[in-house]
Amino acid sequence: MFGKGALIVVAGFAIAFSTYQLNLSRAATASTDNFNRYYMETLVHNTALSAMNLGINKVWAQNWNSGSFNMIANQCSSVVTASTIGVDSIKLKVNAWGYMFDEEAGQGTARIADSVVAYFSYRTPVSRYFWFTNSEAGVYWISGDSVWGPIHTNGVLRTSGSPVFYGKVTAYRGIDPNPSRRRTRSRARFYGGWEIGLNNSVPTDVSPLVAAAVNGNDGAPINTKSLYNQPVAFEFLPDGQVVRTLGRSRPDTVNLRTIAPAGVIHSTEDIRVKGVLNGQVTLYSRGNIWIDDDIVCADDPTRNPNSDDVLGLVANNNVVVTDNRPNNRDVNIQAGIMAINGSFTAQNYAGRPAAGVLRVTGSIVQNRRGPVGTFSRWRNTIMHGFSKRYRFDSRFSLLSPPKYPYVRSLRLVGWWE
Repeated sequence: MFGKGALIVVAGFAIAFSTYQLNLSRAATASTDNFNRYYMETLVHNTALSAMNLGINKVWAQNWNSGSFNMIANQCSSVVTASTIGVDSIKLKVNAWGYMFDEEAGQGTARIADSVVAYFSYRTPVSRYFWFTNSEAGVYWISGDSVWGPIHTNGVLRTSGSPVFYGKVTAYRGIDPNPSRRRTRSRARFYGGWEIGLNNSVPTDVSPLVAAAVNGNDGAPINTKSLYNQPVAFEFLPDGQVVRTLGRSRPDTVNLRTIAPAGVIHSTEDIRVKGVLNGQVTLYSRGNIWIDDDIVCADDPTRNPNSDDVLGLVANNNVVVTDNRPNNRDVNIQAGIMAINGSFTAQNYAGRPAAGVLRVTGSIVQNRRGPVGTFSRWRNTIMHGFSKRYRFDSRFSLLSPPKYPYVRSLRLVGWWE
């Protein structure tokens, strides 16, 4: 019996080890197949990304916006297809595929596929930049200045002392002192990074603004609705009303939606503005825009990032902080500001007394940087005018004031892998 029992035990162990070995072999084969599949999926995905990069370069360098081409890389195939959406958007789609041996597949091979889709826009509202100038005009950012948001200049960005930049800084002609050179003793803080050599231009096409104002005016007499040919002042009220003063006439009170149904008011003369805005509007002047007192949103965007109150101030010449009693002790502005051929500046900046802090939440675009005060180079302190606290309105990353001018530059708006 012992001999038969031993044989049974040995046979049992043999069967158990054979089963274990078979399972181990299957596990090893499955592990190899999984590794091969993962490796192939990685190759196909990298091929799709490489093809997308070629497609983007073709769009950028050759203005390619329709058609398709094939590419082979990593022993994988891909096809890149471009198509237009609307007047200024491009869709790029990449389909990539490759094959691997798979004993479980019907033909012994399995097809691995992947795709990448990207959407690009040529029209970027210039309000997406917090600060945008063609020339800095020798004006300095100094100690005490703090800026949140992306900054660009086609000139030289100059600093004195230790201003703080929280967004990326790009300057076509350089940064002085150069932050990359130890001997320049630059104490400016570039928390968002910096880059030299990028060039872009302040947009000058205001035809969408004019067209919107004409359409909104809807044939009404001039100086009654969206179109003006006399100097006009608007004091916004938090209930959506506007106190309007035309030239030397007595003021009247009107509803913002009534006088700006298309979101734009256009004057061939100067515009003066102040108050608390409830609504969305862009004011466009062929002359200057004067800020006579604080101009802020009824729903403060610094407290509520979902605020839908939006103001644009666009002037052919200058946007000016008036030298008057209300503006001689701090000024708060919440708006997209644009001076197409001029500057954003403070009236009598070199003669008015030190007037506290100029706080701007929004976006500032100007042809030539305008000064808002003077400072002592020895002490880095304000002598006349304002020190600056400038903050980008984060909502402008997704929206802009009505019909706001745009720069024509390729911008990624969506990406799916």
